[in-house]
Amino acid sequence: MRRSALIAALPLAVLALGACSKEKSIEAHNESPESVASKVAEAGAMRFTPGRWEMTMKIDKLDLGDAPPEAKKMIAGMMGKERTVTSCLTKEEAEKPTPKFFGEKSDNCSYEHFTMGGGKIDARLDCKGETGLQSVTMNGSYTPDSYQMQVQSMGNAHSGMKMDMQMSMNAKHVGACTGKEDS
Repeated sequence: MRRSALIAALPLAVLALGACSKEKSIEAHNESPESVASKVAEAGAMRFTPGRWEMTMKIDKLDLGDAPPEAKKMIAGMMGKERTVTSCLTKEEAEKPTPKFFGEKSDNCSYEHFTMGGGKIDARLDCKGETGLQSVTMNGSYTPDSYQMQVQSMGNAHSGMKMDMQMSMNAKHVGACTGKEDS
């Protein structure tokens, strides 16, 4: 799995941690993560629930094309297995999300589209790198205390091999931070 694809997807998932019931819809096309963050902040659309969050991720599909048989065997062992991570969202982070929540800061990344509102999110972030274009799409739903996302990352792995990864993410607010979170 390409680390930058996961890094691009996870901040977007954090984005979906919540919104108030009177939120405004956000729509953007061909804009940077910074621009999207600014639009969301201006609209006052995000309302996170501060505290401890648990996110469970599961790789539903991972295709590395012409990968060696050993790599394909290792990938097969990862399929369908859930991994849960915890994080602590502070009150300050909840009130003023930074562009970091919306994707990697890079002049090489932009949202082909970004739509958020009414408890739904649909977005595609494209990043140009040394091995070509990496696209991450996200579709899901959210409340102030939970989210469910389907994420697909397509592009080239570090070796230049074609990659197609699909994963599901489910998260929920589980109370106060303990200081023992993963991040």
